[in-house]
Amino acid sequence: MRVKFFVLTFLVSFLFVGCKHTTGDYQVTKDPKKGDPMLVGKIDRSALLKYPFDKWFKQEYESYVVDTDAFAGVNLPDFTITIVFATWCPDSRMEVPRMLKILDYLFVPDKDITLYCVDRDKKAGKFDISNLNIERVPTFIFYVNGKEKGRIIEHPQQSLEKDMHSILLGQ
Repeated sequence: MRVKFFVLTFLVSFLFVGCKHTTGDYQVTKDPKKGDPMLVGKIDRSALLKYPFDKWFKQEYESYVVDTDAFAGVNLPDFTITIVFATWCPDSRMEVPRMLKILDYLFVPDKDITLYCVDRDKKAGKFDISNLNIERVPTFIFYVNGKEKGRIIEHPQQSLEKDMHSILLGQ
């Protein structure tokens, strides 16, 4: 039974990384540096819940504890967020699930969250994100009334919650 499972897993994995798959607005392609699967394009959260991305996403999302004190008694303005990240990037693998958990805690609707996955050249496939001036990933860009309020680039200065609080309240 174990051998059959291993063979089946190997074959599925081989098919998955051996080809370029296109689903919706994103592609699953092969990282030219490490050969691992990577997402490229505009995604929704469901892409992160699929093999092989689900393992690191679910582990980080489930284990992260939101600092609820950072938002206690605070009325945040309505905002949207654009998240540019890479599934091959260790910082993205850590910070993106955490940010999505924070956004869930704050009941930010999915329609107000835009997710772009980039390749090693910081390109999002068919989506031109050059106007976002992405140099490092992950980059979290916060908008209020359509205007950029600030960014968290690569990793927070204090914490995701505290940096977000400062950006959205202009402190």
